[in-house]
Amino acid sequence: MSLFQVILLTCVMTLMVTGHKSCSRNAGLMKSIQYQLNLVEDNNGKCDCKGRDSGPDKIAFMAKNSAALTNIPAKYTVVYNTVVTNVGNRYDKSTGIFTPPSDGVYIFSWTVLAHNGKHFLTCLSLNGKQIAKNYTGAHTVGNHISSSQNAVLEIEKDDKVFVKVLEGYTGQYMLGDSWSTFSGYKL
Repeated sequence: MSLFQVILLTCVMTLMVTGHKSCSRNAGLMKSIQYQLNLVEDNNGKCDCKGRDSGPDKIAFMAKNSAALTNIPAKYTVVYNTVVTNVGNRYDKSTGIFTPPSDGVYIFSWTVLAHNGKHFLTCLSLNGKQIAKNYTGAHTVGNHISSSQNAVLEIEKDDKVFVKVLEGYTGQYMLGDSWSTFSGYKL
C-alpha cells in the first residue's frame, strides 16, 4: 500500500468515525474518494496524461525572425519567418498569417526589439481590422528597446490574424536573431 493510499484510508476512516451524524453528506465524499483511489491504483500511482497535449482542437504556434527587418512600409504584414512551434500547422511562415481551424478564444502575443535610434510600431490585425497596438521606439535610449503586447480574441474558423506595421509609420528596424517573436494558442 502506498503512502498516498494510507493517508487517504486514514481520512476516510476519520470521516466514518466522526461523521456518523451526517452520513448522507459523507456518502458522496466517500464515493469521490473511492473513485480517485481507483484511478491512482489503475495507473500505479502515476498520472495518465497521454493525449492531453494533442488532439484535433489543440492549436499553438510560435515564430521568430531569423534576420532584421528594415524600412517595412506602413500596413505591411510582419512576417516572422522561422517557426519554432506550429501545433495544428495553422501559422504560415511565408505570409505571417495565422488562420484558426475552429471558432474559439485564442491568446496572441508579439514582441518587437527595435535598434537604438529607430522605431518599429506594430498592431495585431484580425481580418485587416486593428485590434491592439505595440509601440517600440528607441529614439531616446542608448541601446535597443523591446516591447510586447498581448490580446485575447474570440475568433471564428478561417479568420486571419497577423501583425502589421502601424498605419502612418515605416517600420525602421526590428532585430531578428530570435529577439522578435509572434505566438498564439487556443484557450
